[in-house]
Amino acid sequence: MSGLTIFNPLPNLTCGESSHNGRAAIFEIGAEESSTGLPIEGTLTPAVAVILIVVGLDLRSTIWLGAMSLALSGALFPRWMILDLVYNLVVRHLFHAQALPATPTPRRFSYTISTIFLAASALSFHFGWAVLGFVLGGMVVIGATILATSLWCLGSWFYRRSFKHAAA
Repeated sequence: MSGLTIFNPLPNLTCGESSHNGRAAIFEIGAEESSTGLPIEGTLTPAVAVILIVVGLDLRSTIWLGAMSLALSGALFPRWMILDLVYNLVVRHLFHAQALPATPTPRRFSYTISTIFLAASALSFHFGWAVLGFVLGGMVVIGATILATSLWCLGSWFYRRSFKHAAA
């Protein structure tokens, strides 16, 4: 990758598939890059997502959380979430890093779960159910934090456990 790595406490627990050209994708189980550390490319967008979601929860903003449910979830673009596109089009050029691969199906499933939970969180704040809003939004923050710190994706793991025939 770009040579920028961080410590990976769970080296064999990453998520995704191989890219079409045979190069190990960032999200692949047992990827060579993951045995020595995580590529910064794979952790940057989930970390930014965590920050943006926490801001929305702190503000208890239905508009902010609703926008985040679409923008950060990958619901607008089926192959990447918006932060991945920003990284690929702008940020990676500043660091001469490789582009992020297209999002594999298990991670898109995880994005769908995030969309549902963030939209429900926004609706909860709208109807005055702040505790439920914090719980639902907090679950997304926890999942995204795990992804950002270990590159292990709970939603992708659930997809692979639930849809074994499709994940093979």
